[in-house]
Amino acid sequence: HSHFLSILCTAPLSKPTILTSNNTAVETKDFSLTCNATGQIHAYKWFINGVAPAGRRIQLSPDRRTLTLQSLKRRVNKGPCVCEIENPFYRNRSDPFTLDVAYGPDIATIVHSPDEYPTGANITLSCVADSNPAAQFTWLHNGQSVSNSATFSIIASLSDAGTYTCTASNSFTGLTRTATKNIIIYAPLSKPTILTSNNTEVETKDFSLTCYATGQIHAYKWFINGVAPAGRRIQLSPDRRTLTLRSLTRSFNKGPYVCEIENPFYHNRSDPFTLDVAYGPDIATIVHSADEYPTAANITLSCVADSNPAAQFTWLHNGQPVSNSATFSIIASLSDAGTYTCTASNSFTGLTCTATKNIIIYAPLSKPTIVTSNITAVETKDFSLTCQATGQIHTYQLFINGVAPAGSRIQLSPDKRTLTLSRLTRRDTKGPYECEIRNPFYSNRSDPFTLDVAYGPDIATIDRISDQFSTGNNVTLSCVADSNPPAQFTWLQNGQSVSNSASFSIITSLNHIGNYTCIATNSFTGLTRTANKTLMIYAPLSKPTIVTSNITAVETKDFSMTCQATGQIHAYRWFINGVAPAGSRIQLSPDKKILTIPNLTRRDNKGPYVCEIENPLFSNRSDPFTLDVAYGPDIAMIVRTQDVYPTGANITLSCSAISNPPVQFTWLQNGQPVSNSATFSFIASLNRAGTYTCIASNSFTGLARTANKTLIIYAPLSKPTILTSNRTAVETKDFSLTCQGTGQIHAYRWFINGLAPSGSRIQLSPDKKILTIGNLTRRENKGPYVCEIENPLFRNRSDPFTLNVTYGPDFATIAHSVDEYPIGANITLSCSAVSNPPVQFTWLHNGQPVSNSATFSFIASMTLSGTYTCNAANSLTGLTRSATKNVIIYDDRDPEIDDEGETTVK
Repeated sequence: HSHFLSILCTAPLSKPTILTSNNTAVETKDFSLTCNATGQIHAYKWFINGVAPAGRRIQLSPDRRTLTLQSLKRRVNKGPCVCEIENPFYRNRSDPFTLDVAYGPDIATIVHSPDEYPTGANITLSCVADSNPAAQFTWLHNGQSVSNSATFSIIASLSDAGTYTCTASNSFTGLTRTATKNIIIYAPLSKPTILTSNNTEVETKDFSLTCYATGQIHAYKWFINGVAPAGRRIQLSPDRRTLTLRSLTRSFNKGPYVCEIENPFYHNRSDPFTLDVAYGPDIATIVHSADEYPTAANITLSCVADSNPAAQFTWLHNGQPVSNSATFSIIASLSDAGTYTCTASNSFTGLTCTATKNIIIYAPLSKPTIVTSNITAVETKDFSLTCQATGQIHTYQLFINGVAPAGSRIQLSPDKRTLTLSRLTRRDTKGPYECEIRNPFYSNRSDPFTLDVAYGPDIATIDRISDQFSTGNNVTLSCVADSNPPAQFTWLQNGQSVSNSASFSIITSLNHIGNYTCIATNSFTGLTRTANKTLMIYAPLSKPTIVTSNITAVETKDFSMTCQATGQIHAYRWFINGVAPAGSRIQLSPDKKILTIPNLTRRDNKGPYVCEIENPLFSNRSDPFTLDVAYGPDIAMIVRTQDVYPTGANITLSCSAISNPPVQFTWLQNGQPVSNSATFSFIASLNRAGTYTCIASNSFTGLARTANKTLIIYAPLSKPTILTSNRTAVETKDFSLTCQGTGQIHAYRWFINGLAPSGSRIQLSPDKKILTIGNLTRRENKGPYVCEIENPLFRNRSDPFTLNVTYGPDFATIAHSVDEYPIGANITLSCSAVSNPPVQFTWLHNGQPVSNSATFSFIASMTLSGTYTCNAANSLTGLTRSATKNVIIYDDRDPEIDDEGETTVK
């Protein structure tokens, strides 16, 4: 046995060091301590405060080399942490590692201090935040950096107002926290002023006082006579800046009014404002004085009105300004008469009041004149005489023949200035008429006026003459009417003036047709009377023409004939064969101008049709029109001919169709046009076979009819040949004969010995092309077999085919002969077998071929004895039959014994 000793040598271990996963231990994050050492270390151990680590948030790696503190907290055990390495002989510990967890800042807080300061105040802002290591602070003022320390101070100014933001950050944790403080700086307030809504306080209107000031104003206050305002007619705006006095009155509290502004540190008051309410003028009054004055009298007018401030006065005379004082005087003249208006106005209130006084100034009266309502007195109309005068007239008086007017038809106006004669007549009194005017001091009369009543025209009458004339006549038109003064006459033709005399003459022409109006007018009465006469001038009528609705009258369609004519046509008439049209199928338009035959037929009356036009003096007829109804084609028919032709035949195809006008024909062969005539001919060839279509069309009726004919062209049939299913007909097998032919073959026929085939063992294919003999026998009918092909025009027969059935061999038979032969004998073997064709023979001697003929001979020897087999073979039937014969050869000579004792045969 061999013995081995294993020796392990170890060296002392160097002191391990603790490596951390991050430079800084950060709260909420994982932190790993790795025991880093070299040498032959078998195990690692950790101690926290001298004790092995424990707790679910402390994890050791599988080799216990790495200690991981998960999701650090600031209150975690700070250690110290020591790692130890060891092997069987040595151990060593690291220097202790104390855990310092970085955290925060948690919340940034600005130390409590006021939010508002007056200018000049000392402001100190301090910010604190819990953080390890201590947070770094930044102060921002309205977003701009102002300090990088936790505490900073400023002397308050208005520019220092705004938002102060303290930002506390920890670069180890990457966290930042902010706190915000708004500081307001107040400066002393300037004195406010009171602004009014209007320059003047006006009675009945609202009046507002607004406390106007600048600066940091927190509140507005008002004082009236040193007391806060009260009362339902005093309103303050929501911010109390504006005080409104609703619907001012002249007795309203005059104040003084003072406004005050304030903020937390300052306040100030406005100068006092005293209310002075403008009102009026209330009523303008003209001091009482006389209304009437003689010319040259001294007139004084005075006006008064209550108003604050005092009213401004304006005097108007008939709307024109004459004075701007409260009192003014004039020396009376006629131009001073009229309406005097005192206007009292207040520019502050915008109010105006007026007072009016009418003053009359009298002067002597001038002679009046009589003015009539119309230049002429017209019968049946009212006629007024008006006393026309100037001056200050108080009364009017009218006289007829020196007497005051009387009678039911005489009316005086209320002021008796106007006399009206109602519904004048030509028999009314002619006067004279006079008028007189008066006032309190004067009177005067007009010159006399004599009445001349205009009347008529009563009736306008045209002298009686005929209403109808032919062209070229001399016609005179005369008109009369009773009138004062005599009527003026105007003649109108169709509304156009043609004469200004009572009578006028014309030579008649067509442009004299129309309505003639005689207008009798009296420019004084304004009356117009008219008389009308219609003259009809007729010229001879030109011959009318018959215009049809369509160029062609087409059967089944409506057909209209219009009597086309020009001139003065009063009536249309139609004649068919000289007689007025009648019948339910003839329709006339309301004016009988159009004759319509609905749904035309070829049997409709052909006429002639004539239309006549007429007026009271002339008539004329059209040329006759004969109705030619287009119809058809009804049916297209191909003239009956045979359908089958041999090649080379002369074929003629004809088509007919009843139509008016005659149809146009088109022939198509298998859809392709071949002729445009009713009849066409061609020489039959195979490519002429097919469908022939005759198209008969009528371009007038738009109809087309077709007829079809199918032509078959047959060419002579070539001789068919008989093809067999096998080269040889073999007994017991099926044998088919096929009639092979080309061309247009319609039928196949078979003949056996000139007769149609029959028998259960003979079958024909459905098309009779193939004749099959089932299970052939050697006794089958040898024929001859002939096939025939045919179509309607030709037939042909094949050459005859003779059936030669191959059979056998049935048995091979060796001709009877002896079985034993002596040596030297002449032996002949003969074999026979029934077969068609004759069999081929093969002789075998002991399995070896010796002859290929039915009979063979040989000289017997001992070597030729044995088994002889005759094989009879038929190569066409594939059959072979055999026969066997045993031949024995013997030696019939005496034996001899030689000297040595051997026996031989000689």
